[in-house]
Amino acid sequence: MTVTLHHDGLSRPLENPRARVLSLGAGVQSSVLALMSARGDLPRLDAAIFADTGNERQKTYRWIDWLESQLPFPLIRVSRPGASLGQSMNEVASGERPYSGTPVVPLFLGDPDGVLPKQCNSDYKRDVVTREIARMIGGAPRDGVPVVEMWLGMSRELHELQRVGRNRRKYIHNRYPLIEARMTRADCKRWLAWRQYPDAPKSACIFCPYRDDGEWLDMQANDPADFAEAVAFDKAWRGITPSGQGGAYIHRQRVPLDQVDFTKADDPNGLFSFANDCEGMCGA
Repeated sequence: MTVTLHHDGLSRPLENPRARVLSLGAGVQSSVLALMSARGDLPRLDAAIFADTGNERQKTYRWIDWLESQLPFPLIRVSRPGASLGQSMNEVASGERPYSGTPVVPLFLGDPDGVLPKQCNSDYKRDVVTREIARMIGGAPRDGVPVVEMWLGMSRELHELQRVGRNRRKYIHNRYPLIEARMTRADCKRWLAWRQYPDAPKSACIFCPYRDDGEWLDMQANDPADFAEAVAFDKAWRGITPSGQGGAYIHRQRVPLDQVDFTKADDPNGLFSFANDCEGMCGA
């Protein structure tokens, strides 16, 4: 079956691109795009690029291994040189590395009542994917003419549409095939089920604060090693913040992660679940 695309001004194909790549977040939406291309439902990709922070959940790494086995094109795993995201932040928490200039995740501050600025996407996801694209085509063109079509896994929900935009690198043209096909995240899950594919896990770093209590409960019950890593990360930031006040927390309740009762969800609408998957913004 070939997907019929409905152009609405938000997305369009690039004519004769030098490369057609997918920014793979490894969640539901981007995984569906990879499988659609593999099946011929969408044009054939030259590669799917996964930017690994070094701190994904183990179920995400297992999913990527399975997904790679289904694809007739390369699944390229790339990482930021040097320390992983978690290592960099732990060095800040221990005082080994200055906070200024270090990528951080948006932890919740106890005092003042705010959050740390979100810098992890650009340094550990977006820029890593961009560097790999430039390598693939032999260097970034200087004239800025779009020559690379990059697919992103935003779907038709309003909060996803709000994240649609042009790439900062003019030689890369962002394309949103799920929006063109008017598919929501629920449509993507149905697409997987109808074709008897496994259900793709949500994608986010182990210590990502944009996770609802259902996800935390799942990690605590089914991936205790991942949960223990998140608890240790959370404790390391208790007394260390740029302002030196109040500490920082992974959970929005601003209490230690291992003291949260995840069965009493205080976020029924899932507002803190990062729009279900940490892939759209990370790959943009």
